[in-house]
Amino acid sequence: MTTQQTPALRAPTTLSEIDPAGTRLHFVGVAGVSMQALALWFRQDGFEVSGCDPRLDTCRDALVAAGVAVHDAHDPSHAHGAEVVVHSMAVPSDHPELVAAREAGALVVRRIELLGELFRRRRALGVTGSHGKSTTTGMLATMLLALDEGTSVQLGAKLPLIGGSHRHGRGRWLVAEVDESDSGFADLRPEVAVVTNLEDDHVAGDYLERRNYHATVADLEAAARRYALGARRLVYCADWPDLDRVVEGHPDAVTFGTSPAADFRVEDLHVEGGGSRFTLRRPEGAPLRVSLAVPGRHNALNAAAAVAALTQAGFDPEPALEALAAFRGVGRRWQVWGELRGALVVDDYAVHVTEVSTVLTVARATGRRVRAVLQPHRWVRTARQWKQLAEAAALADEVLVLEVYAAGEAPIPGVSPDLIVDRLTELGVKASRHDLASATRYLKDDAGEGDLVITLGAGDVWRVAEALVAEAAGG
Repeated sequence: MTTQQTPALRAPTTLSEIDPAGTRLHFVGVAGVSMQALALWFRQDGFEVSGCDPRLDTCRDALVAAGVAVHDAHDPSHAHGAEVVVHSMAVPSDHPELVAAREAGALVVRRIELLGELFRRRRALGVTGSHGKSTTTGMLATMLLALDEGTSVQLGAKLPLIGGSHRHGRGRWLVAEVDESDSGFADLRPEVAVVTNLEDDHVAGDYLERRNYHATVADLEAAARRYALGARRLVYCADWPDLDRVVEGHPDAVTFGTSPAADFRVEDLHVEGGGSRFTLRRPEGAPLRVSLAVPGRHNALNAAAAVAALTQAGFDPEPALEALAAFRGVGRRWQVWGELRGALVVDDYAVHVTEVSTVLTVARATGRRVRAVLQPHRWVRTARQWKQLAEAAALADEVLVLEVYAAGEAPIPGVSPDLIVDRLTELGVKASRHDLASATRYLKDDAGEGDLVITLGAGDVWRVAEALVAEAAGG
């Protein structure tokens, strides 16, 4: 890395001051899906935009095509001349580009703060929660686009309907996924806030690492409460334990769920094949008959949340039910890649114990032999939850456990994927340790008719699914 001094510049003091005529934005870690979405948004708004990331292989073409200047390595010089430098929580505060930016007088902001600027410019429907927020956001965006084609979208996953993770509409509405791992989400002010659920995730506990975590569950709950109470209207899950306590006191709140107390109540749920159908009762109007092309009880709840949010925004959801029925998921959420010698190959972003359990329950319902490739995500999460993660993964018939996907975290002494393998073995589940290459080779040779191979994790475990399907295609 170079060490030349960054020239001083005149930068805005707040994001409300930025305009295309006088602001260049630089994104540190631009390959993250949410970071890409914001970079593309502001480029489309006419801003000069640049970004850097060693993982550009999956997004370089889209960024370059939009006019974003990209670098596949980090260097302090990348920040030269940028009035605003944006980073995710995965980027440490002493990162050389952030240091250079501060020395030059640039406005250095977190990704969540830049999202907040979009909330200021649009009437926002913001979806947060420990689980289900990407899919719920995708469902809500799909429905609202059917009613208002000017709707904008910001997602932490790819939505096929919009050809990526963002849509820069010219209307007044914005549908956005809100990442609860960044405590700054508490300061967002949506028109309608959705809280799908909340549990012990992105919590550091006894570990010193705080960059991507809340210190305690209480801190996470306090942030969720500020976010919920700061919205004009609120939607939250009646089924989730203690969530009513967290958001208590909102003057215009409705609930969704299977509970008899839910305002938008899921009844007569029939999960069948790759989807489901159910009746959704609502406070006003006739019950709705809802059909989904995505599997599982959890997706019925996600759909109920989307309908409730649309209603809270003042729309009649019934004309958008056809669009909801055509929704087939967002990227890396039960994403079917194809087949290998009769084995169905699926990828899912599941990282938390609850997510792994939910997805594997859906997998078992297919009647196939479930062979999971599990990639633990982050050292702190693995240290705190490895035993529970193993017990959730035990729903599979066989588990291939990969190296921990660090996401910038330092290893923790005594923590290893071997802990998960050993616990699975104790539970009587066939388990083994692998890396990406060895897992791929093993399944290429052994997977076959009647299997369901599912890759699980937020890192690059999806490459195993990709390679297996490529093998089937002769690639």
